[in-house]
Amino acid sequence: MKDVRMFKMTWPEVEEYLKENDVVLFPTGSTEQHGKHIAEDNDAFTAFEIAKRVAERTGVLVAPPMPFGNSIHHMRFPGTITLTFDTLVDVYKEVCESLIKHGFKKIVIMNGHGGNTNAIAQALREVREETGVVVYSLMVFPDKFGAESLKVLEQERGGHACEEETSIALYLGQRVLMERAEDWKPPRTWTEFDTKYRRKVATAMNWDELTEIGSIGEPTLATREKGERMVEAVVEEISTFIEDLKKL
Repeated sequence: MKDVRMFKMTWPEVEEYLKENDVVLFPTGSTEQHGKHIAEDNDAFTAFEIAKRVAERTGVLVAPPMPFGNSIHHMRFPGTITLTFDTLVDVYKEVCESLIKHGFKKIVIMNGHGGNTNAIAQALREVREETGVVVYSLMVFPDKFGAESLKVLEQERGGHACEEETSIALYLGQRVLMERAEDWKPPRTWTEFDTKYRRKVATAMNWDELTEIGSIGEPTLATREKGERMVEAVVEEISTFIEDLKKL
């Protein structure tokens, strides 16, 4: 199978690709704690792996993955690396502007981290205002794409390094230490007030105020088979979008 990684190509090979195709996928994620059982690069890892599978199906290229995101809420767990909102917006803009300059007119940001969403939205707006190019963004975890596959899950509520994310990590070949996976319990510091209003009122909370173990959900229910079902659904539906985008 032909290598779809743009960063493993020479510039003449990229130039040749651009004669026939102007689509490129730009994976982005984070480097942040994922509980006691999943490697910290999981969001970037997942974004790249999903993007690569989509690219292989559709014949488009994948740009280098962006490994850092906005993860300030995870900073009390060792190993997390975060960028400020403004820095992240600038990075997304400058990557997109570089790709646009070379002739990529259809850029799709493949996002693997919810904390990046607002920065991506701002970057997309500024890129359009400044260049006229419409850049797209989507979530690589089952959400708008592959949502039906979430029916395989047994957990009541997920959130982070949960049954969903752990299952997908298992299927994609991520480093997962299942023997260390723990299901979420309310932190011992929670008061009756916290329990009563936490899903009704928004505030700026650090992740360690929500979980003592770093994860939320029930990762002990995760299996590789569930991950396969979700990944295949997401890849299939995103691939359909890319094929439609190629025709525009």
